[in-house]
Amino acid sequence: MDSNIKANLLENLQEHVINRKAMFIPMLFVSTFGLVGYAAVDKEAPVIDSNKVEVLYGTKLDKSMFAISDNRDTLDSIDVKINDKSYDPYQLGIYNVEVSATDMFSNTQSKVVQVEVVDKTAPELKPVGKSNGYVVNVEVNGSKDITKYIKATDNVDGDVTPFIETNKKLDTSRLGTQTIQLNVSDAAGNQTQKTFEFYVSDTIAPKIQHKKGSTVTVDYGSKFSYSDYVGITDNFDKKVTSIKVDGKVDTKKIGKTTLNITAVDSSGNESKAKLNVEVKDISAPKLSLSKSSVTITKGKSFSAKKYLESAIDNKDGNLTSKVKISSSVNTDKAGKYTVKYTVADAAGNKTTKTLSVKVENPIPTHAGVASSALSRVGSRYVTGGNGPRAFDCSGLTQWAYRQNGISIPRTAAAQYGATSRVSKSSLKAGDLVFFRGTTGRGGITHVGIYVGGGRFVHAGTSRTGVTTANLNSSYWSSHWAGGGRK
Repeated sequence: MDSNIKANLLENLQEHVINRKAMFIPMLFVSTFGLVGYAAVDKEAPVIDSNKVEVLYGTKLDKSMFAISDNRDTLDSIDVKINDKSYDPYQLGIYNVEVSATDMFSNTQSKVVQVEVVDKTAPELKPVGKSNGYVVNVEVNGSKDITKYIKATDNVDGDVTPFIETNKKLDTSRLGTQTIQLNVSDAAGNQTQKTFEFYVSDTIAPKIQHKKGSTVTVDYGSKFSYSDYVGITDNFDKKVTSIKVDGKVDTKKIGKTTLNITAVDSSGNESKAKLNVEVKDISAPKLSLSKSSVTITKGKSFSAKKYLESAIDNKDGNLTSKVKISSSVNTDKAGKYTVKYTVADAAGNKTTKTLSVKVENPIPTHAGVASSALSRVGSRYVTGGNGPRAFDCSGLTQWAYRQNGISIPRTAAAQYGATSRVSKSSLKAGDLVFFRGTTGRGGITHVGIYVGGGRFVHAGTSRTGVTTANLNSSYWSSHWAGGGRK
């Protein structure tokens, strides 16, 4: 092919020289240039010198990363194709990448180059939140965990905050600046070391908490203290001492008052709150009865007012005369009745109390001895008492028998020995009833006089005096020793 080109050139040259002499010199110049240009045609392909290249994690491949040269063309004019289908810039490792380089004369070379994705970037330490630079703001008594204030991120490993190491611990219990050195490494061994200043300060104001709400009601005449309704705490001060309360509550005046409460801690942090206080009469009168229950004998008179002691109100004073009594007691009919006492103050606060009334049939008093003993009910109990106004148990029985012309020994045990035995079911009014162990000692320790209806009269204790009791109650039944008849 080259010989044909040369022949054609020579043939054209001759034609120009013979037929067109005037053009000889210019054509000769052109022909000569063509021969020289042909001799300079590029037949040499680019050279790819790279066998293995390293690229940083996340880097996109381009031709500048490979060592490619050409005998004539610069890299900018070389067409480079990179087959990166198997290449992952976000996965560390080695990849086989085919690279093709073509110069301007279409000379091409292809080569498989090993591309290694490497991590040479150290993690970054940055403060969290509003802290800037190397000074980190920390709230006093806040978390002592450094990772709450500093985060470490890596281009490959992501969040490496848990791997932060420090040269000393953070103390959040004291105010001031603390200098701490932080170190962190990623999986590839890239390390970052940075020194931060942690500034511990108190920026939180005291907390004012309403214990019973921001609006409270207090009773007329009661003692008032704002601290019963408001609690003040601080994140640093054990006790907030700078407390100002604007306003005053007078519990002797019905009405509303607003207290403005201001609390300032030792760092100057201030908080405010309002407490709305209303003074009202919310307490009902105190109603007092002398007894809660009474027993009366059928046919006897009964006065419910007799058992009313007083009715006193915190605001209205003595309301005893205002007490309303509702009574349904029928003393002509044995049974149980209830008397209701009710009183209300001017504010409508009401108090109600009840008195239980039991109307009993009269106790049989056919025997003279029983009658004599019953006549002493209410007398005092005195050890060794023989009457007529104070007795012990055997002194009462001896006195009652003597009033009826009958002589019996002085002590309970001697009286037991001086009488014949009678069963409980055969007792008659005037018979003696004996008991064992009532004083903690063995033998006969107590005596009384049976008055009928399952009851007996006796001088019990200094608290009860001479009274009647149920012979069949659990207590007296457990100490029963027997009946005695003279």
